[in-house]
Amino acid sequence: MPHLRGFIKTFRYNLLMPASAEEQAACTIMQYRQVVSYYLQVFQEHQEIIGHSQWLKMAENLTHRTEDNPNAEYPFDEEFPNFPSGLRRNAIAEAHGKALAWRTSYEKWEERKRKHEERNARRIAAGKKPIEFTKRPPQYPEGDNCWLSYYGTEYKWEDSHHIMLKMFTGRSYTYRKIALLQPFVVPPGYAAGSPMLVKKPTGWELHVPIVRVAKLNLKKIEKLVKDPSLKICLVDLGMKRHAVMTIQDTKGRVYAAKFISGAKDNHLRKRYLEKIVNLQMQTGVIPKGERFAKDLWNKVSNLNDDIAHRVSREIVDFAEHHGAKIIVFEYLDDLKPEKGTKSHYLNQKFNYWVKGRIFRYTRYKALHEGIVTCRVPAKNTSARCPYCGMLTIRRYNKGRDGKEVKGVDLAKCTNCGVRDINSDFVGSLGIGTAFRLKYCL
Repeated sequence: MPHLRGFIKTFRYNLLMPASAEEQAACTIMQYRQVVSYYLQVFQEHQEIIGHSQWLKMAENLTHRTEDNPNAEYPFDEEFPNFPSGLRRNAIAEAHGKALAWRTSYEKWEERKRKHEERNARRIAAGKKPIEFTKRPPQYPEGDNCWLSYYGTEYKWEDSHHIMLKMFTGRSYTYRKIALLQPFVVPPGYAAGSPMLVKKPTGWELHVPIVRVAKLNLKKIEKLVKDPSLKICLVDLGMKRHAVMTIQDTKGRVYAAKFISGAKDNHLRKRYLEKIVNLQMQTGVIPKGERFAKDLWNKVSNLNDDIAHRVSREIVDFAEHHGAKIIVFEYLDDLKPEKGTKSHYLNQKFNYWVKGRIFRYTRYKALHEGIVTCRVPAKNTSARCPYCGMLTIRRYNKGRDGKEVKGVDLAKCTNCGVRDINSDFVGSLGIGTAFRLKYCL
């Protein structure tokens, strides 16, 4: 039986709302955020619920009074009488997501603090001064920055230009007919999800997730590799180059290759990071409670996301063009950036971070095209010669006089003598070797 996979896009529609509807929409969002804050407080006082498989049921038992549960610890209906059940459950889910993200960040902070204290203990034992741990714990979230998603019981589509949304009148909730400036059309093969009401500087918008249901016959890789005509796309993610891709078969023969340069993106990101570092040096102290250099950090974040989307799309298009059924990456979870200046270190750090995002984006885009994605161990993928199979690859660069200098752009084998090969290309061939050792032998 083929599996069903959902692929989500979001369509945004401008709304035509009279002044009274805009007031009701604002009141609805305000009360919804109050409910989210209410449940955030519940989760903070009962942290054993966070992450529990029955978190929704447990939260409702604490707050929602019924015949079977007349003595709820937090009588929600006293604070918010006649609040729709669908919106309440939406608020619980929103609060739980925020609380879960906070707890994950807090646990990571505790682990960093523990390791820092261990290092300090070793420093003291060696007669050195301890280093103060300056990282602050993550603050518990608030409910003032979320928007309302309508579940199935709280909205109705009238036609392609009108939707009925439950809104708060100041006393109770009632359906309000809202007009869309653009027609709402679900493309063939898609299904509409729960719409979200959002206020933008240009006015109110309705964000509707559109889920494409694709039928994918995801056979196991062990079955795919039995096909002698199978093509595999091997991807080596690098620092100077975003990716080097090769198309190979199960025998290791190379049919095509493509390089995706990262020079411009890395240069632009480093410029942003240098500006941030310079601002930090000028100010000396980052004001407590403020996000330092917010615009610059937003540019870095947007650039990284754009890189991941562009590169993942190129990888999938390249694999599809050559008929590859499998895309193979290597595990890069244990890699860490080298020491250096702060901007250089951060640039490398973000490079490693983008690599993981490229893999995740490639995975869901590849599924959309019916292509399987997997990873293989990174051990020796760049050290093993793809021609003689020995672990004798050495990296270098060429100076102006043609002599070898320190660097990592080129590779040579000290065993079979092959030389002046692109080192990332060798890495891609090494990933192919690791894949065949794991699945084809």
